[in-house]
Amino acid sequence: SSWVSVSSPTSFSVPQLRKIASNLLWTPQGWVRHPLVGLAGDGSVRSVASCPEPDRLAFVEFRAGVLVPDFPVDFRAVFERFRAAPARPLDEWLPSVVTPGRGVLVLISGLDYDSLQPTAFTRIERL
Repeated sequence: SSWVSVSSPTSFSVPQLRKIASNLLWTPQGWVRHPLVGLAGDGSVRSVASCPEPDRLAFVEFRAGVLVPDFPVDFRAVFERFRAAPARPLDEWLPSVVTPGRGVLVLISGLDYDSLQPTAFTRIERL
């Protein structure tokens, strides 16, 4: 008979990235269309790639909207100020509130995607 050696879960671990695809990703360097973002267990962004067909990949979540890393931790209050302010495109506003290397990953959905301005349906959630 033959034996197969199998490592126990405590002796061998492979770090798994949570993979999220979306319509857009905002970065200080500009927009990424069709992003595929890999997140570590603590929620930090570990990888970014462009992936126009994420439904062909296993274990990928799709979230419609705009992914924004490093959004302020008090994301709801900051976002409400954006919604209450005079019309300002998202790409003009984000550089004033995002601090690279600090904050949380959020998804902003329900925007007017032509103007990148909020609508009555715009929402924010922490991922």
